Amino acid sequence: MTTKYKPPRLRNLKPDKRKGRKKRYLLIPLFLVLLLGAGVLLMLRWRAWFGNPPEAPYHTPEEITRVTLTPGSDFTTERTLSWRSGEYLVPSALTLQEITARGDTLAARRIPALGRLVKSRSGKGCFYHVSLDSLHVGSRYLYQLQSGEQRSPVYSFAMPSERECDTTRFVYLGDVQDPQAQMSTTFFRELRERLADSIQFLALAGDQIEGPTDHYWQCWYQALQGWSTRLPIIAAPGNHEYLKRGFARELDVRWVPQTNYPLNGPKGFLQRSYYIDFPLMRFIVLDTTDIMWLGSINSHKSWLRRALSSSRQPWQVVLFHHAVDCVREGRKNIIMHHIFKDELLTYGADLVLQGHDHGYARATTRDERGDTIAPAFVISSASPKVYRNGFSSVHDRLGSGLQLYQDITVTKTQIHYTSYRFQPDSIPRDSLLDRSKLLYDELILRRGRDGAIHVEDKARTLPELFLYEGFGADSKGQKKAAQYAKEVKERRERRKK
Repeated sequence: MTTKYKPPRLRNLKPDKRKGRKKRYLLIPLFLVLLLGAGVLLMLRWRAWFGNPPEAPYHTPEEITRVTLTPGSDFTTERTLSWRSGEYLVPSALTLQEITARGDTLAARRIPALGRLVKSRSGKGCFYHVSLDSLHVGSRYLYQLQSGEQRSPVYSFAMPSERECDTTRFVYLGDVQDPQAQMSTTFFRELRERLADSIQFLALAGDQIEGPTDHYWQCWYQALQGWSTRLPIIAAPGNHEYLKRGFARELDVRWVPQTNYPLNGPKGFLQRSYYIDFPLMRFIVLDTTDIMWLGSINSHKSWLRRALSSSRQPWQVVLFHHAVDCVREGRKNIIMHHIFKDELLTYGADLVLQGHDHGYARATTRDERGDTIAPAFVISSASPKVYRNGFSSVHDRLGSGLQLYQDITVTKTQIHYTSYRFQPDSIPRDSLLDRSKLLYDELILRRGRDGAIHVEDKARTLPELFLYEGFGADSKGQKKAAQYAKEVKERRERRKK
């Protein structure tokens, strides 16, 4: 007689079930604690993350102010002049007179201006602009602006000479962001003293101002001290030029009417993302603050590919605000790093100029053999606000607590990149013209006979400076300072090897 098989009872299942239930029950209060913590953090940081600086009520004077010279899509033949005057649209015009390269003065001509009433949160103002084309190489132009009964002084600008078409020199600045405009006023004065008329334009990587208010724009134009009337400005919008609308962003309504950049950008970003053609380079500008959603990402990807691949110039320089490899401690821009970095590498960018992190970093690219090639990625800052840097190995050169400007010269065969410190208090003023004492970084991007672009690092003997000191005097701050000093020491030891 056979006995029917009975499987053994798995008595240990019940305790496991009880343990599983117990874990789930424990997760519920943990989730609630995390949710409560996130809510408290959101309440504490709401103003910083989603709020805007208040804009005091303002009145726009009738006089002509905020005159801004910008290039058209062709740097050698096109300019746009923009200005502000009054709170009601009136007939406006620009009177232009050419002085040729031979010294002949031609008859003046009057060109009507386009006007636009712009309303911000706390006031309004009328902005006007005139776009000029068919300008002549080597000519100098005198101009006067008129809005109603108001007339500006007579200003001037010069178009590049034939020699300057073979060599382009410009200054690039990271964030200038200076709430009181004291440091930036000094910096722009220093740039005029050092470089005079030797540069052809000024490139700005965003965050020109502290916040989107009329007061901060007034500070910006005061710091420029009239430079914007004669020196073309090429700028990218930064996040501090944006109003925060919850999780969304909105570019300050004054930004486009003050600059009137070319209309060759992606749909929805006209005059915010654009490019300018020089004889030797295509200069591409991206508005990275508002590249957040799938539509803007895809439209910028396809536009950037076309802008890079359709260029016929020897060089491609790209300017934007948010870095692909951040240098600020704890910061990472996922979209720029994981999406747009590959686009820049694949489609032929040579030099990428960035801001946002209020520190200095330079990263180069290496081929399969380990040779240093283009593109070179740079982050810089000229702001009195400084942040703690990280120590990612992707960066060949770092710095913190610095205010810098970059003097860049482009020829057919090379880009010579130099970064200089603005005059620190530790260096006597009588050495102002000895820029070798202020040199912080130097690169040469050189095109070889095979067409490959190799990068020569000429700053290996220059010390890296880590001057950030914003840790606080409490025990927590001292602990952070000690850790930072340890990381700096390790960085310097690695560089010696």
